[in-house]
Amino acid sequence: MIFVIFIIGVGVGAGLVWVWFRVNRKEGREEIERLKNELEKERQEFAGLAEYNKKSAEIKEVRKQKILSELKEKGKTDAGKVADLLDVSRYTAFRYLEELEKQGQIEQIGAVGRGVGYKLK
Repeated sequence: MIFVIFIIGVGVGAGLVWVWFRVNRKEGREEIERLKNELEKERQEFAGLAEYNKKSAEIKEVRKQKILSELKEKGKTDAGKVADLLDVSRYTAFRYLEELEKQGQIEQIGAVGRGVGYKLK
């Protein structure tokens, strides 16, 4: 009698394990599909972001070349003149000038404030 109950218990247990694995396998496949979809969305978003960053870098380089051309033509400039030239804020113009200075293409004339100018090295 105990042997029969043991066999029935093993059979029921095996059946429950089989059902549990089937359910978890289905949930696992659904989760994998959700992850694939999420990954594809992120790829599309980052592709757009990469394109934006590339375009932004191109615009920045064109603007820095305009600054260098202006310096070749006029000899010196300042953040206000660059802001007018590029139609950007003084702060943005200052950042471009600062980048060119860090790259070693121009040098600062003066110490601080609105009296600071820049010339080619």
